[in-house]
Formats: sequence, structure tokens, C-alpha cells
Amino acid sequence: MALTVSMSAMRLAAPSSVKASTARKSVAMTGAPVRAAKASSFAPSSSRSVRGAALRVFAADGDETKDAAKDDAFAAVKPTKAADFKGMSNEDLNKEIVAAKKMLFELRMRQSTRKEYKGHHFGILKTKIAQIRTVKREREVAEGVNKRDSRKMKREERAANVYL
Repeated sequence: MALTVSMSAMRLAAPSSVKASTARKSVAMTGAPVRAAKASSFAPSSSRSVRGAALRVFAADGDETKDAAKDDAFAAVKPTKAADFKGMSNEDLNKEIVAAKKMLFELRMRQSTRKEYKGHHFGILKTKIAQIRTVKREREVAEGVNKRDSRKMKREERAANVYL
């Protein structure tokens, strides 16, 4: 797997140590933590050059195809209504819940790895799951299933499928 790498800050000029030491002294006199001053004094800026080269990895070769496929899946996320699910069978509803939960997981992974995502998709998917569960519960009520038995069936379904 080849990586796209950018070489930046290749200038090997000496850093302006006078400015850094002066900044540390002034921060130490004001009572601010010296550790923060050291960290900020070594941060690269436009007025100072940095020793060595900083490597930045932008993307691996295989990542573009994976991200493109996931973007297509998220492009289909649209707001729904509970009436959209009333004509589906219970098995289809379970499949829809599993698919929505997997997409929610993917969205959380994108968020935690700081990849591009659209925040409103969280609400759309959570609403979709709630609508599907509402349709399932309405069917149970129409069949005369009480709440206790409904929860028992729900536990059994979750034992069979982790994503429910």
C-alpha cells in the first residue's frame, strides 16, 4: 500500500532561540505555567523555521474506493415517515433496523476518526429506528400482546441478533 506523503518545513535554518527564551521568561514572570509556554514556543510559525521535516500522510491508495462506497450509502439517508414501514413484514422491519443501526455505527466511527460526515444523519437514522419500532409495537397491540410479553419477545430477538 503506497502512501501519499507531503514534505513540509524542510528549511534547516536555526530557530530564533532568543525569541523563545524571552517568551519563556516573560511567561514565567507573569505566573502562567511554563510548560504551556514551552509547548507553544516550539510550535511552528511563519516567522520561524523548524528543524527537520514534518511528514503528513494524506491518504492511502485503497482508501478512496472504500470512502466512495460509504458515501454512496450515506447519500441515500433521507427522512422517513412511519407510514413508509406499515406495508413491510416484520422480518423486513428487522432487516431495516439492523441496516440503520449499522449505518449509525459507521457514522459514529467516521465522527471519531475525524472523517467527513453529516451530523443530521444521526437524527434521521435514530428517528427511522424509532418509527420502525413504533410500527412493530402497533402490530403487537393490534394482536393483543401485552407489554410484558412484548418485552420478552424483544429480549429473545436481541439474543438471536445483536443489532436489534
